[in-house]
Amino acid sequence: MKSTAHIESSALAHLIEQMRPALVKFFRRKSGQADLAEDLAQDVLLRTLRHATWETPEQARGYIFRSAVNRWRDHIRMMRTHGVAVEWDDAAAAELAGTLSKNEETAPEHVLTVEQELNRVVMTLLQLKERTRDVFLLIRFEQMKQAEVAQMLGISVSTVEKELVKALAHLARCASQDGTP
Repeated sequence: MKSTAHIESSALAHLIEQMRPALVKFFRRKSGQADLAEDLAQDVLLRTLRHATWETPEQARGYIFRSAVNRWRDHIRMMRTHGVAVEWDDAAAAELAGTLSKNEETAPEHVLTVEQELNRVVMTLLQLKERTRDVFLLIRFEQMKQAEVAQMLGISVSTVEKELVKALAHLARCASQDGTP
């Protein structure tokens, strides 16, 4: 059996200390809640320490990032499954109903069109390689800077730029094939 060298605990501690602010920022952007962002980041970092079997810091960064994305998905899934309690009174419900009935964007035809367009975009994104898709989503949807994405994924800023160009080119090609501007 081949033995593998693992990252020293001091190097892992430094890496975790370095990644923590980016994780908190990622979760805060997703949730809009500082306390929840701290809790989710802490959970990811604890998982990282429990599974610390990487040979390089790049492997650890990749694990941390993937864990963060998965942890967010788990959180969303839990919220959907368990539901969220929202206090409603009759006045708030009437106001919302009035707003919705005045809004053309909630017309069934419009909703169906938007859902179809969204499904096309999702299918197009799923055609991308995982790293290319991650770079695109973090920059365009999470509003992260290229340097932050590079640090989070353990790749160079130049690689982030190249992956973003690949994603944009693929989306543009698919949009032109669909006849969408």
